[in-house]
Amino acid sequence: MRLPMNNQYNVWNKWDKLKTVVLGDLYRPEFYDSIKTPEIQDGMKKITEESLEDLEHFERVLKDFGCEVLRPEINPNDRIEDFMEDGKLRGIVPRPPLMPRDAQFVQGNNLVYTSNEKTLHIENTLKKYNNTDVIDIKKAETNRTSWAPNFTGVGKDVYIDILEFKINQNIVNKLKAGNPDVRLNYLRHGGHSDGVFHTLKPGVILSLQQIQTYKKTFPGWDVMYLADQSWHKMHPFSMLKEKNQGKWWVPGEEDNDNLTFFIEAWLSDWVGFVEETVFDVNVLVLDEHHVCMTNVNNPQINAFLKKHNMEAVYVPWRHRYFWDGGLHCLTLDLYREGIQKDYFPERQDVGVIDHGFDPNISALPAP
Repeated sequence: MRLPMNNQYNVWNKWDKLKTVVLGDLYRPEFYDSIKTPEIQDGMKKITEESLEDLEHFERVLKDFGCEVLRPEINPNDRIEDFMEDGKLRGIVPRPPLMPRDAQFVQGNNLVYTSNEKTLHIENTLKKYNNTDVIDIKKAETNRTSWAPNFTGVGKDVYIDILEFKINQNIVNKLKAGNPDVRLNYLRHGGHSDGVFHTLKPGVILSLQQIQTYKKTFPGWDVMYLADQSWHKMHPFSMLKEKNQGKWWVPGEEDNDNLTFFIEAWLSDWVGFVEETVFDVNVLVLDEHHVCMTNVNNPQINAFLKKHNMEAVYVPWRHRYFWDGGLHCLTLDLYREGIQKDYFPERQDVGVIDHGFDPNISALPAP
């Protein structure tokens, strides 16, 4: 793996020109060769092959925009039988390193680890890149593995959703030690923040419909509210929901009960609750004029982007309904051009701002 010459962390927001990024990866299709049931093996290989094709497309797009792309190192000889004994799986199969955003994020000039989950493929990649400028805020008392998406950097301000992530003074001290000028803004939306709202550039936000506190949190910013996913109108999804509670969906495999049982029994850590997800908000901004999206056919979104001198760059992600993660989840920004700026100077240096509860928060699904 070739690493960038300038192995520094530098991310102050989501819209400065992206220069270095980690893109997730998957076990290879051969990983499933020893599964004897054809319906299971064929189904998992289909998901894997098509997801790998889409990841390769994403990598090409990133490189075309001048990004250095790092990938977790996958052993092509990994097989599912590595987790078997006497022909049976020993337990839940570890997740592939597909979503580097889940367990860490970059704030300013530091990588911040937030999870105790063992994501060795990704950690090894990051250690080779820069293992010096690191802040560790892992919480031993929690089993939650994906706190990092609850943090959103906007220059001098960092927004932290604390509805489930119970922040403490030790974490505050560590974050401020890495960036003494930071202002911490507490939110209580619930779920991952990158599945709730996205700051596209200064003054511009994509958001779920239920959030109504932007006048306090982002005063004066233009907000486009996205419609919820109309899952109830999708009959195949409704059929599968009776078997998996709406956690995941592979179109065309609704009647494959062998595959459904296998995923529910052995791959439960790989999926989320896709019924709660609006993928159009989970995007990756390349610079102030381009944003990677899986949906480029929404006229309202396109008009909103045009209004702000932006355009969508299409990236296919066919099995997002299985993996329950969008383009932002698949990546981890390591270096963006730009410096720390104060987008809300009227707040002065207050240190911590608690924006309280959103009156509409009860409308949001639980994570």
